[in-house]
Amino acid sequence: MTRTPQVRSRALLGLVAVGLTLLLTACLNSGQQRMVDLVNRDRGANGRAALAVDDELVAKAQAWAEKMARDGRLSHSNLRDGVTSCWRSLSENVAVSSSVDGLHRAWMASSGHRANILAPSSTHIGVGVVRQGDRYWGVQVFRQAC
Repeated sequence: MTRTPQVRSRALLGLVAVGLTLLLTACLNSGQQRMVDLVNRDRGANGRAALAVDDELVAKAQAWAEKMARDGRLSHSNLRDGVTSCWRSLSENVAVSSSVDGLHRAWMASSGHRANILAPSSTHIGVGVVRQGDRYWGVQVFRQAC
């Protein structure tokens, strides 16, 4: 079977997209990956589409988790800082707990945080996780793409 140059180009682009997705996912630490998995599991269970991991949001969330751990206190970031990609809405969850699963349980038990996680308009997520002794500092940043 002979393939046209267009078909070969599309196939190559598809392979490159899969490779980049795997590469970006591979850049998450185990706590971050667990957090993304928990969010997308609960979104699926509630009829919502999975969120794509956005490396710009990951960098923002991780930097903020590190700042909170350094400061020893919870606080929200200025959501617009560090987000250069096009967005229609941004939201953020922050917490501290004894585990990554504990962070997620706390967010899901809070109506406002749960609403951020399950927002049907959200398309992307960035997560930050810092372990400091027996505490995990967590940040989730959600974006609705343009």
